[in-house]
Amino acid sequence: MNASTITALNWNVEKGINWEEAATWVQLQDPDIFFQQEVQPGQLDVLAERLGMDGYIAVHRPGSNNDNAIFVKRGGPLAFVEEYEQSWAPWHAPANIAVRLRDDDGTFSPRQINCVSGHACYWSAEYRLTEAKWCSTLAKPGWLALHFWDWNSYRADEGGPWEDYDDLAFVANRTYFDGGRRHTDDRPDREMLAAGYVEMGRHAAEHLGQPDALNPSSGYRDHPGRPKGPRYCIDRGYLSAELAPALTSYTVCDTPELRRLSDHLPLRAEFDFAQMRTILHRPAAMYQPHDNRHAASAHGHHQAAAGGAA
Repeated sequence: MNASTITALNWNVEKGINWEEAATWVQLQDPDIFFQQEVQPGQLDVLAERLGMDGYIAVHRPGSNNDNAIFVKRGGPLAFVEEYEQSWAPWHAPANIAVRLRDDDGTFSPRQINCVSGHACYWSAEYRLTEAKWCSTLAKPGWLALHFWDWNSYRADEGGPWEDYDDLAFVANRTYFDGGRRHTDDRPDREMLAAGYVEMGRHAAEHLGQPDALNPSSGYRDHPGRPKGPRYCIDRGYLSAELAPALTSYTVCDTPELRRLSDHLPLRAEFDFAQMRTILHRPAAMYQPHDNRHAASAHGHHQAAAGGAA
């Protein structure tokens, strides 16, 4: 394995309806890690085999079959470490795994990346805020995280105006009431930025000369009571600020065929392997649990266990 780049792909494949054609497109992209939303019962294993990847799906929550999943390329530059069940979730549970970088000699990086595939609640701004607040638990000093979500909400200072919408249910879903009036729901984005995350679309537009990274990812299908045409990007990726220098490109993939296959467009992020390796081998100061009862005999064990959470 002599990788020069690491490719991450995200796609909400609408209710898994066109999963076979979508999987064919994903295969052609050859991602090292693939984040998917709205995976249906029974699809995980067939998708994994079709893609040549190992699949990890979120713990199922009652109320909907649209689950989140993450797929990791077999023998690729990222190696699966551990899976975490996030059953606290008020709606769809996020899929959450940790990966380490696999070096050419087969050894793994000392630090790992927490990877999250999420689908924020479309009908509750309060649930979306809770989901974004949970993401801050993976933003502790020294920890590394990579999030791809369908946020069902907007970047700060985007969204609306809502006067042109006759679909009042949609307006209620995408706003929140405070101070005697309704506000566009951009709180998840603000929460992620407050926790120290970098939004990849903004970063690519501002620092990599890629303004198209801010393109809309949904809204291009006609809905009664809503203005025609895409407006904003509700599918967004966030990463720990320490990982941002490794990002080399970020694309909202848009073709007529992709628009036919789903009501969301895929996101593609490219990372420089050498830069990623530098980051994942860099020492990091972080909080580590310490048991005073066994401090002398188990210090090395605690170091290893806690360091794995970075």
